[in-house]
Amino acid sequence: MSVNIISKVVEIENCNKEDFIRALYKEEFWIITNPTKKMEAKFIAPNVLYNKIFDEIVKIPVEMEGELVLQDKGEQSEGKGRLIELNVRNNKDVRELEGHLRIKTLTPTKSKIGVFIKSFTLSSDFLNLIGKNAAELTLRTKITEILRKLERWLKVNSLSDL
Repeated sequence: MSVNIISKVVEIENCNKEDFIRALYKEEFWIITNPTKKMEAKFIAPNVLYNKIFDEIVKIPVEMEGELVLQDKGEQSEGKGRLIELNVRNNKDVRELEGHLRIKTLTPTKSKIGVFIKSFTLSSDFLNLIGKNAAELTLRTKITEILRKLERWLKVNSLSDL
């Protein structure tokens, strides 16, 4: 069993599991939860999100584009919730990013969401620019920001509106 390099689990109110899963496949969800200065997002296939981001990492401007592939593996063994695997492809700066989401119903309006990253490898040019530790810290911070933005947005909005 491999160890996750990043694990983040939160319980979110006003977050029905089925509505959350449907929202994952909508561009608006990714724009709302965007943790970067600017992002373009478009589904180029039902489960493939093309995105282009503009941000700054340790005072270095970053422009990055690629595809996030979401593979829904369905409900897992009793009590584990729904599993969605994540992969990045066609990104010149991120050679590999593999992980998964777990979404579990706590109540009809509250879900537990876990984001787990198993592997994260940058291209050598990008790695030389910012370093491995800075890259992992940045990814961890961005995942936390996505979940916080989602929590704040859900205080006054509904996933079923997307």
